[in-house]
Amino acid sequence: MINSINHFRADTSGWIGSGIMFIFALIAGYRWHSTGLIFFGLLILRDLAASWFLITRKPSLEKTNSRMIEALAYISSAWPCIYQSNVSSLPMAAQISSVLAILGFTISTLALFDLGEAFGVSPANRGIVTTGLYRYIRHPMYTGYVIAEFGFVLLNPFNVVIWIISIGLYFARTKIEDRVLRN
Repeated sequence: MINSINHFRADTSGWIGSGIMFIFALIAGYRWHSTGLIFFGLLILRDLAASWFLITRKPSLEKTNSRMIEALAYISSAWPCIYQSNVSSLPMAAQISSVLAILGFTISTLALFDLGEAFGVSPANRGIVTTGLYRYIRHPMYTGYVIAEFGFVLLNPFNVVIWIISIGLYFARTKIEDRVLRN
């Protein structure tokens, strides 16, 4: 118990990351208020949960020492805030987008809680999780994000570029995380 309390106080990167994710939640809150899209409401919850898990996580066994990789991780976490929400002329686009957001965020939130204390934004080895969704999908959190974000492609065709870049960022993160966990 003492070690976890000492780690909790000493994990400055966890506190900094938590603050960054809290700021992302505020940005998502602004976007939710201005657009009314459920995606941004769910993004608030994701970012607040991530903020909590970052200050309660367990110490890493190994982590990347690259500031560039850490920046990539946080950029890909903030990336969903830049989707354009212009309403499509397709009759059911908003409803389908909302369903995809709910489905995707349900998957990613379940994955977040499966990770629990092993969660981190930037790659680090806090142990390999093989329970819950991780029993069936290697990277369920990113899978959920890709599904949730696809709804924006339906709302605004220009979002396809943002979505493709997002997939590329998630793919890069999976490769880096897998490398850290293998070592």
